[in-house]
Amino acid sequence: MKDDDMSADFLASQQFDVKDECETENVLLSLMAASPYVWQSGPSGERASDDIFSWEDDKLASALFCSRVEDVPCSVSAVLERLCDDAKSARAQAISSLSWNGAKFQIDYQIRTFDGRNIWVEERAKRISGEGKRPTKIIGVLTNIQTRKTREEQAGYHASFDNLTGLWNRTRMAEGITHMVAFSRRYERRSALVTLKISNLKDINEIYGYEAGDRLLSSVAKRLTACVRAPDICARISGVSFGVGLSDCEPEQMQNVANRILKTLSETPYGSPYGDLYAEFAVGGCVCPQKPVSATDVMEQANTAVAHSVLRHGKFVAYAPDLPDLKPRQRMSELTRDDIISALNDRRITLAYQPLVHAKSREVHHYECLLRLQRDDGEIVSAAEFIMAAERLECVHLLDRRALEIAARTLQEHSEIKIALNVSAATVKNPETANAYLHALQGLGRACDRVVVELTETVALEDPAMASRFSMEVRALGCQFSIDDFGAGYTTFKNLMAIEADEIKIDGSFIRDLSLTPHKQVFVRMMVDLAQTFSVKTVAEMVGSREDAALLTRLGVDYLQGYMFGMPGPIPLVANTPRRKV
Repeated sequence: MKDDDMSADFLASQQFDVKDECETENVLLSLMAASPYVWQSGPSGERASDDIFSWEDDKLASALFCSRVEDVPCSVSAVLERLCDDAKSARAQAISSLSWNGAKFQIDYQIRTFDGRNIWVEERAKRISGEGKRPTKIIGVLTNIQTRKTREEQAGYHASFDNLTGLWNRTRMAEGITHMVAFSRRYERRSALVTLKISNLKDINEIYGYEAGDRLLSSVAKRLTACVRAPDICARISGVSFGVGLSDCEPEQMQNVANRILKTLSETPYGSPYGDLYAEFAVGGCVCPQKPVSATDVMEQANTAVAHSVLRHGKFVAYAPDLPDLKPRQRMSELTRDDIISALNDRRITLAYQPLVHAKSREVHHYECLLRLQRDDGEIVSAAEFIMAAERLECVHLLDRRALEIAARTLQEHSEIKIALNVSAATVKNPETANAYLHALQGLGRACDRVVVELTETVALEDPAMASRFSMEVRALGCQFSIDDFGAGYTTFKNLMAIEADEIKIDGSFIRDLSLTPHKQVFVRMMVDLAQTFSVKTVAEMVGSREDAALLTRLGVDYLQGYMFGMPGPIPLVANTPRRKV
C-alpha cells in the first residue's frame, strides 16, 4: 500500500468518526429535547430583519415547534412571533445583558407551537464575538422543560392541597386564617373558624375498610365545597376533620352557619358499594379575638370546642376562655408503646417522599422515603421527633417494616421510580429483626434493584463487621447500600471499603453554607475524591442554595438533596402520577 493510499484511508476513517460523533451528539440533544442555534447581528445591529439566524439541526428544532421540518421558524422574527405573554421583553433584556464576549444568560419562558400548545422552554446563550465594529455572534440552545415545570407545579399543588379531597391542607389553612384574622383586625370585622370532625369514621373503616372511609371523606369534601362561598375558606385540617373559615361572622351568627353546614353534610346519606353510609359529626367553633392571635391558637381553640362537642353527642360548642382543654398535647418523649401500636393500626404512620437529583442534569434520580406520624389532632410529625422514642420502647423495627410495606406499594404503582429506605440501628443490631427485615425486603422480588437501603454512619462505626454482613445481605438481594450522615462519626475509608457501600450521604452539617466556608470545602473535596477512588457514589444532603449546589457539582458530587430541589411530599412527584392512598 502506498503512503498516499494510507493517508486517504486514514482521512476517510477520521471523517467517519467525526460524522459518527455528530450523530451521537444529535441523538443526545434530541433526548434532552434541545435545539442549538447561532445568531449573528446584521450591519445595523438593531433590526431583527438584518440578523442572520440558523438552527444547528432543523430536525431538532422541529421537535420543539412543529411536526414538519419545513415549518420550523428560520429567522429571528419568526422565532419571536412564537413567544408568549411578556417573554419578548424578558428575552430582549437578557440579550441586552450580553455586553461582552463570554457573557451568558439563562431564561425560562413559554413558546407557542404550530399546533397551538404553549410549552415551557429554557434558553441558554453565550456571546462569542462582537468586539468593536464586528457583528455580535451568539450561540445558544433552546430546551423543552415542560416536564420539569409540570413537576414544579405538582410540588406546589401538593404543598398546599390535600391529596385525597383536593381541599386546602392544614398548612394552607393556617395561612388562610392568618390573612383572614389580619383582614378582620384591619377593617374591624369579626372572623370565625368552624371545625367539623367525622366522629364515626373509625367505625366505617373497621366495618367496611379504609377504601370506604376514603370514599366518604371525598364525598363530604364535595358537599362542603358546594355550601361554602368565597371569601370563606375550607380545608381538610386532619385525617377526620374539616375546617371552615368565616371571614365576616359575628359570634351570634357562627352557630347558625355551623348548623346550616352540618345539616347539608349529614342530612342525606352518602352512596357507596356497601350501601348508604351516614356521616356523624362533632362540631365546634371559635371567634377570633380582636387582639393579635396566631393561626395555631385559633385552630387549637376550635379543636378544644370540638372535643367538648364529642362529649355532648355532636351538639355545637363555641369556644370560651373558661372551656377546659380535655386532651393536652402529648409530647413525643412521652409516647408509649401502645401509642405507636395504635398509630400503626390506625394507619397514621405514613411516608413522605423527597427527591434526590443528579448534580449535573438536576433530573430526579430517586426518592428518599421519610417516616411521618399523624397525631390524633391531624398534625403531621417528622420522624426525628418519634424515632428516638420508638427505639427506647424497642418497637422501632415495626416502623421500619411499615415503611417497607408502604414503599412496596409505591414501587408497584410507579414502575419507573427508585427509592431509598432508612433502616434503624436497633433493627439491624438484633439478628431476629434484621432477618425479618431482610425477608420482607426479599419479598419485593425484582423491584429490589430499585431500592437503596440507608444505614447511619454511627451504626456502621460502632460495629463495622455487623454493618458489613447486613450490607452483603442487602446487596445480594439486588438492592444498593448507602451510609447516611457520612462524616458525622468520622468513619475511616478503610471501614467504608470493608462495608462495601455503594453510596455515601455526606452529613448536612458539612453542606450547609458550603460556598461560604473554605474548611468545609476542603473536607467535602477530600471525601468526594476518596469515594471516587473506591467507585462509591456521593450524595450531598441539606443543599440550601444555588451557590452550594453549583460548588458541589464542580467538586464531583453525584446527587443533591434539599428543599430547593423538592419538599417531602405524600407521593413521589413523577410525570402523570395518579393519586394514591397510603
